[in-house]
Amino acid sequence: RFGSCTLAALREFAGWFFVAGTVTRTQFQQPSAMAQKQESGCLPCTNCFVTVPQDKYYAVENFGKYSHMLKPGLSFAGFDCCGCCIQYRSITSRVDQLMVQVHTKTKDNVFVTASVAVQQSVEPDNTVDAIYKLSDVHAQIDSYVSDVVRSCVPHLTLDESFEKKDDISNSVQQRLTVEMGHYGFQIHKALVTELVPNAEVVQSMNEI
Repeated sequence: RFGSCTLAALREFAGWFFVAGTVTRTQFQQPSAMAQKQESGCLPCTNCFVTVPQDKYYAVENFGKYSHMLKPGLSFAGFDCCGCCIQYRSITSRVDQLMVQVHTKTKDNVFVTASVAVQQSVEPDNTVDAIYKLSDVHAQIDSYVSDVVRSCVPHLTLDESFEKKDDISNSVQQRLTVEMGHYGFQIHKALVTELVPNAEVVQSMNEI
Protein backbone atom coordinates (compact mmCIF):
# COMPACT_ATOMS: atom_id res chain seq x y z
CA ARG A 1 0.00 0.00 0.00
CA PHE A 2 2.81 2.37 0.93
CA GLY A 3 4.63 1.44 -2.26
CA SER A 4 1.62 2.21 -4.47
CA CYS A 5 1.10 5.59 -2.77
CA THR A 6 4.76 6.45 -3.20
CA LEU A 7 4.65 5.47 -6.87
CA ALA A 8 1.56 7.60 -7.44
CA ALA A 9 3.23 10.55 -5.73
CA LEU A 10 6.33 10.18 -7.91
CA ARG A 11 4.23 10.07 -11.05
CA GLU A 12 2.41 13.20 -9.95
CA PHE A 13 5.66 14.97 -9.14
CA ALA A 14 7.18 13.94 -12.47
CA GLY A 15 4.40 15.82 -14.28
CA TRP A 16 5.57 19.17 -12.88
CA PHE A 17 8.66 21.29 -13.51
CA PHE A 18 9.76 24.79 -12.57
CA VAL A 19 10.23 27.50 -15.22
CA ALA A 20 11.16 31.09 -14.31
CA GLY A 21 9.79 30.71 -10.80
CA THR A 22 6.41 29.29 -11.91
CA VAL A 23 5.11 25.74 -11.87
CA THR A 24 4.00 24.28 -15.18
CA ARG A 25 2.39 20.95 -15.85
CA THR A 26 4.09 18.92 -18.54
CA GLN A 27 2.05 16.95 -21.02
CA PHE A 28 3.41 13.59 -22.10
CA GLN A 29 2.32 13.14 -25.72
CA GLN A 30 2.11 10.04 -27.84
CA PRO A 31 4.70 9.71 -30.61
CA SER A 32 3.89 11.91 -33.60
CA ALA A 33 1.78 10.24 -36.28
CA MET A 34 3.77 12.30 -38.81
CA ALA A 35 7.13 10.87 -37.76
CA GLN A 36 9.01 8.93 -40.44
CA LYS A 37 9.62 5.25 -39.65
CA GLN A 38 12.00 2.51 -40.71
CA GLU A 39 10.22 -0.31 -42.56
CA SER A 40 11.18 -3.80 -43.69
CA GLY A 41 10.29 -5.96 -46.67
CA CYS A 42 7.54 -8.56 -46.78
CA LEU A 43 9.95 -11.52 -47.02
CA PRO A 44 12.27 -12.72 -44.23
CA CYS A 45 15.99 -11.91 -44.47
CA THR A 46 15.58 -9.64 -47.50
CA ASN A 47 14.09 -6.31 -48.52
CA CYS A 48 13.70 -7.20 -52.21
CA PHE A 49 9.92 -7.06 -52.08
CA VAL A 50 7.74 -4.76 -50.00
CA THR A 51 4.01 -4.17 -49.66
CA VAL A 52 3.18 -0.45 -49.49
CA PRO A 53 -0.12 0.39 -47.70
CA GLN A 54 -2.53 2.81 -49.36
CA ASP A 55 -2.20 5.33 -46.51
CA LYS A 56 1.62 5.60 -46.49
CA TYR A 57 4.46 6.93 -48.61
CA TYR A 58 7.53 4.68 -48.90
CA ALA A 59 11.03 5.87 -49.77
CA VAL A 60 13.67 3.40 -51.01
CA GLU A 61 17.28 3.80 -49.87
CA ASN A 62 20.26 2.08 -51.48
CA PHE A 63 23.04 1.69 -48.91
CA GLY A 64 21.55 4.59 -46.93
CA LYS A 65 21.13 6.95 -49.90
CA TYR A 66 17.66 7.97 -51.09
CA SER A 67 16.73 6.34 -54.40
CA HIS A 68 13.02 6.75 -55.21
CA MET A 69 9.45 6.61 -53.91
CA LEU A 70 7.15 3.59 -54.20
CA LYS A 71 3.46 3.48 -55.11
CA PRO A 72 0.90 1.54 -53.01
CA GLY A 73 0.87 -2.20 -53.59
CA LEU A 74 3.52 -4.87 -54.03
CA SER A 75 6.85 -3.56 -55.32
CA PHE A 76 10.24 -4.99 -56.22
CA ALA A 77 12.90 -2.57 -54.99
CA GLY A 78 16.01 -4.46 -56.13
CA PHE A 79 18.33 -7.23 -54.99
CA ASP A 80 19.12 -7.27 -51.29
CA CYS A 81 20.81 -9.47 -48.71
CA CYS A 82 19.65 -9.30 -45.06
CA GLY A 83 18.62 -5.65 -45.39
CA CYS A 84 22.18 -4.45 -46.09
CA CYS A 85 21.59 -3.11 -49.61
CA ILE A 86 18.02 -1.78 -49.47
CA GLN A 87 16.20 0.03 -46.68
CA TYR A 88 12.79 1.69 -46.48
CA ARG A 89 11.42 4.78 -44.75
CA SER A 90 7.72 5.60 -44.53
CA ILE A 91 5.45 8.47 -43.53
CA THR A 92 1.67 8.57 -43.32
CA SER A 93 -0.45 10.21 -46.02
CA ARG A 94 -3.38 10.77 -43.65
CA VAL A 95 -4.45 14.11 -42.22
CA ASP A 96 -3.20 14.38 -38.65
CA GLN A 97 -4.60 16.72 -35.99
CA LEU A 98 -2.40 18.23 -33.31
CA MET A 99 -3.74 20.03 -30.24
CA VAL A 100 -1.46 22.80 -28.97
CA GLN A 101 -1.99 24.56 -25.64
CA VAL A 102 -0.38 27.97 -25.18
CA HIS A 103 -0.22 29.84 -21.87
CA THR A 104 -0.07 33.60 -22.25
CA LYS A 105 -1.31 36.90 -20.78
CA THR A 106 -3.78 39.41 -22.20
CA LYS A 107 -3.42 43.19 -22.36
CA ASP A 108 -5.42 43.56 -19.14
CA ASN A 109 -3.07 41.16 -17.31
CA VAL A 110 -5.27 38.06 -17.34
CA PHE A 111 -3.52 34.73 -17.79
CA VAL A 112 -5.27 32.52 -20.35
CA THR A 113 -4.72 29.12 -21.93
CA ALA A 114 -5.39 29.00 -25.68
CA SER A 115 -6.14 25.63 -27.27
CA VAL A 116 -5.30 25.49 -30.97
CA ALA A 117 -6.21 22.57 -33.26
CA VAL A 118 -3.91 22.16 -36.28
CA GLN A 119 -4.70 19.76 -39.11
CA GLN A 120 -1.80 18.93 -41.38
CA SER A 121 -0.68 16.32 -43.90
CA VAL A 122 2.22 15.53 -46.22
CA GLU A 123 2.20 17.27 -49.60
CA PRO A 124 2.13 14.47 -52.21
CA ASP A 125 4.68 16.28 -54.38
CA ASN A 126 7.11 16.91 -51.49
CA THR A 127 7.23 13.57 -49.72
CA VAL A 128 11.03 13.46 -49.80
CA ASP A 129 11.28 16.74 -47.88
CA ALA A 130 8.69 15.52 -45.36
CA ILE A 131 10.63 12.34 -44.70
CA TYR A 132 14.18 13.68 -44.58
CA LYS A 133 14.08 17.35 -43.54
CA LEU A 134 12.20 17.43 -40.22
CA SER A 135 12.69 15.12 -37.26
CA ASP A 136 9.80 16.23 -35.00
CA VAL A 137 6.81 17.74 -36.81
CA HIS A 138 4.71 18.30 -33.70
CA ALA A 139 7.48 20.14 -31.86
CA GLN A 140 8.02 22.44 -34.84
CA ILE A 141 4.31 23.25 -35.16
CA ASP A 142 4.07 23.78 -31.40
CA SER A 143 6.84 26.38 -31.60
CA TYR A 144 5.22 28.32 -34.46
CA VAL A 145 1.75 28.27 -32.87
CA SER A 146 3.10 29.43 -29.51
CA ASP A 147 5.02 32.26 -31.18
CA VAL A 148 1.96 33.56 -33.06
CA VAL A 149 -0.45 33.30 -30.13
CA ARG A 150 1.99 34.98 -27.73
CA SER A 151 2.51 37.81 -30.20
CA CYS A 152 -1.24 38.40 -30.75
CA VAL A 153 -2.99 37.89 -27.40
CA PRO A 154 -0.86 40.30 -25.31
CA HIS A 155 -2.13 43.15 -27.53
CA LEU A 156 -5.77 42.27 -26.82
CA THR A 157 -7.93 42.46 -23.73
CA LEU A 158 -9.70 39.35 -22.50
CA ASP A 159 -12.96 40.34 -24.21
CA GLU A 160 -11.16 41.22 -27.44
CA SER A 161 -9.36 37.86 -27.39
CA PHE A 162 -12.70 36.05 -27.41
CA GLU A 163 -14.08 38.34 -30.12
CA LYS A 164 -11.04 37.94 -32.38
CA LYS A 165 -10.45 34.21 -32.14
CA ASP A 166 -10.94 33.93 -35.90
CA ASP A 167 -8.26 36.56 -36.52
CA ILE A 168 -5.83 34.68 -34.28
CA SER A 169 -6.69 31.43 -36.08
CA ASN A 170 -6.01 33.04 -39.47
CA SER A 171 -2.66 34.40 -38.28
CA VAL A 172 -1.64 30.95 -37.03
CA GLN A 173 -2.71 29.24 -40.27
CA GLN A 174 -0.91 31.76 -42.48
CA ARG A 175 2.33 31.39 -40.51
CA LEU A 176 2.16 27.59 -40.47
CA THR A 177 1.31 27.36 -44.19
CA VAL A 178 4.43 29.31 -45.11
CA GLU A 179 6.85 27.75 -42.61
CA MET A 180 5.73 24.10 -42.82
CA GLY A 181 5.60 24.29 -46.62
CA HIS A 182 9.40 24.37 -46.57
CA TYR A 183 9.38 20.91 -44.98
CA GLY A 184 6.84 19.28 -47.30
CA PHE A 185 3.73 19.66 -45.13
CA GLN A 186 0.45 21.37 -45.93
CA ILE A 187 -1.79 22.95 -43.29
CA HIS A 188 -5.50 22.32 -43.82
CA LYS A 189 -6.84 24.28 -40.87
CA ALA A 190 -5.69 25.97 -37.67
CA LEU A 191 -8.45 26.85 -35.22
CA VAL A 192 -8.42 28.44 -31.78
CA THR A 193 -10.95 26.10 -30.21
CA GLU A 194 -10.86 27.43 -26.65
CA LEU A 195 -9.65 30.32 -24.53
CA VAL A 196 -9.68 29.58 -20.81
CA PRO A 197 -8.81 32.30 -18.25
CA ASN A 198 -7.13 31.30 -15.00
CA ALA A 199 -9.29 29.87 -12.22
CA GLU A 200 -9.49 33.10 -10.20
CA VAL A 201 -10.88 35.07 -13.15
CA VAL A 202 -13.41 32.34 -13.96
CA GLN A 203 -14.57 32.29 -10.36
CA SER A 204 -14.93 36.08 -10.30
CA MET A 205 -16.94 36.01 -13.55
CA ASN A 206 -19.25 33.34 -12.13
CA GLU A 207 -19.88 35.48 -9.03
CA ILE A 208 -21.03 38.48 -11.08
